[in-house]
Amino acid sequence: MGLLAFAISSLLGIGLARAVTDPYGMVDPVDDRYAAGYSLYLSQCATCHVALPPAVLPTQTWQTLVIDPAHYGVALPAITQFDQQLMINYLQVYSRAHQGRESVPYRLEESAYFQALHPNVALPQPLNLGSCVGCHLGAAEQNYRGAAKQGYRPR
Repeated sequence: MGLLAFAISSLLGIGLARAVTDPYGMVDPVDDRYAAGYSLYLSQCATCHVALPPAVLPTQTWQTLVIDPAHYGVALPAITQFDQQLMINYLQVYSRAHQGRESVPYRLEESAYFQALHPNVALPQPLNLGSCVGCHLGAAEQNYRGAAKQGYRPR
């Protein structure tokens, strides 16, 4: 019985250590099965703007964004269907399905989950992905864990 408890605590400890030492700073460490999709996500998206944690938008939004050739009105370089699917696989696992009665958000400020993550914060208007760096100093390196005191503006 003692050996079983030791084994379980060891496994939990390893999992917690991995989460704490996650070099990417995302909310969840990226499982090896989705590492290729995560890499593609960074190389395709984070070169123009900060890469958002997938959870801030629902799965349905990510599925639209990845295949949309007119991404928010900007023509993107073509991405193979295979690469699109790798990115969708990663984003689907780390996002959540939209369950609300309202329409699926297309923009970040339309996301109820994003709003819930930022209670009592006066978000800049217009909100854009460059705005994240104002409060989340590590956003350019996908680290959204904390807000800078000077960037946090309560409402």
